[in-house]
Amino acid sequence: MGYKERRAKKIATLAEPHLEPGERIQTGFMTIKGSGIFTSPAEWFVVTDRAILIVGRREVQRLPRDFWFGKPTGLYHMIELDRTYKVHRQWHQEVIAADEALRGKQNPDAPAADKH
Repeated sequence: MGYKERRAKKIATLAEPHLEPGERIQTGFMTIKGSGIFTSPAEWFVVTDRAILIVGRREVQRLPRDFWFGKPTGLYHMIELDRTYKVHRQWHQEVIAADEALRGKQNPDAPAADKH
């Protein structure tokens, strides 16, 4: 299993308990806490065909699909919601894919692993 497939599987595993019946994952990415070499995973953003999920260790937020993450730049892309979320550049392609999914530009029948 390749790197992209492992990432897609991790996203699916984390999101599955929080999906509504028939809801489909389109893409997702991880945010981090800290900076430099002292970073740790924080939350996972998962874009589905119905909502945006923010999956944390203790809670899950379900947001409407009326948000765009913006074009990622630099080492960390900042997303401003209830607080600032940092996305490392290794996830920038997934942030772009999430915005495309939210704008309806992706093929909804393509498997999540093909969308990265």
